[in-house]
Amino acid sequence: MTVEGNPYQLYADEFTDDDFPELIHFNCGDDFSWGRAATEWITGSDVRDSMARRGTRVWLYRNDAGVLVGFGALGMTRRRWPPPGGGFSNLVIIPMLGIDRHFHRQPPAPHTKYSHQILGHLVYEAYRWLLTEKSKSTLPLLILYVHRDNEFAIKLYERFGFVQEREVMRGDHFLMSLHIGLEDAQSDVDA
Repeated sequence: MTVEGNPYQLYADEFTDDDFPELIHFNCGDDFSWGRAATEWITGSDVRDSMARRGTRVWLYRNDAGVLVGFGALGMTRRRWPPPGGGFSNLVIIPMLGIDRHFHRQPPAPHTKYSHQILGHLVYEAYRWLLTEKSKSTLPLLILYVHRDNEFAIKLYERFGFVQEREVMRGDHFLMSLHIGLEDAQSDVDA
């Protein structure tokens, strides 16, 4: 089954402990530290800790044949905003996402790329989360950290509208943020 003729459509399922056996051979790549970090996060105890202690939501993305292509996660964090000296606010964060090395830069058509589908789903879920969030201290922002040398990811995030916050570094990673226009969404809901 394909959606609107897209033979590369991914399907998102919420991650559970029952999914761990499927991750045995999942590998985001060993060529760069960010690939190893993504693999270790999803296959180790970090994903469970993040879900249990922080309420992080995690999805696995599979293709039409049921093959695991990648994963993505959303959580809440408390940070100073605007950085570096603003007041503390709640923000939605993408703590980790990854694509199995066999599916990097796939499929070839830009509008069907797996990375675009996964990030698009995460942005949509962040948008939905913020619509239901009752706290006034939660800002309409989605943030993530990206390795300063991961040019492919930086370009992808910029295509989605993320802005670099290079003055906020965590090791070799800098912060990127995306304003989510909840004002428009609320008017759509009210209409």
